[in-house]
Amino acid sequence: MIQTKNFNPETDPKLLCTCQNILCDKRSVNQETLNRIQLVRNDINQPLPVNSGGRCQYHPDEKHRTTPADHQLCQGVDVGVRGGIMRGEIVRLGLKHGFNAIGVAKNFVHLAYRKDCRLVMWVY
Repeated sequence: MIQTKNFNPETDPKLLCTCQNILCDKRSVNQETLNRIQLVRNDINQPLPVNSGGRCQYHPDEKHRTTPADHQLCQGVDVGVRGGIMRGEIVRLGLKHGFNAIGVAKNFVHLAYRKDCRLVMWVY
């Protein structure tokens, strides 16, 4: 079963696809991603609310894609944030723990590990 001390798809449904399409496979983020986000959680020493984890091809945020991205590949998670200081700290800790695809938005930070990538960052 894919889980860590603080992240478990069985108790945190946002780690799974939430599209509710009848064809949805309810995919979750992979164990490596959960291990890395757990390390971030350990360092920040406070809960990290998951806004989005795995997504299937039918998810509204994925339907437009011609090739699967981080959420469909089960290697990305969006973590809810409250304010710039927390956002910056999550980015810093994400980098510390090997996340190499990081997107920053007003209310969340996207953290992903891409095996074939050095470092990519963007702003929503």
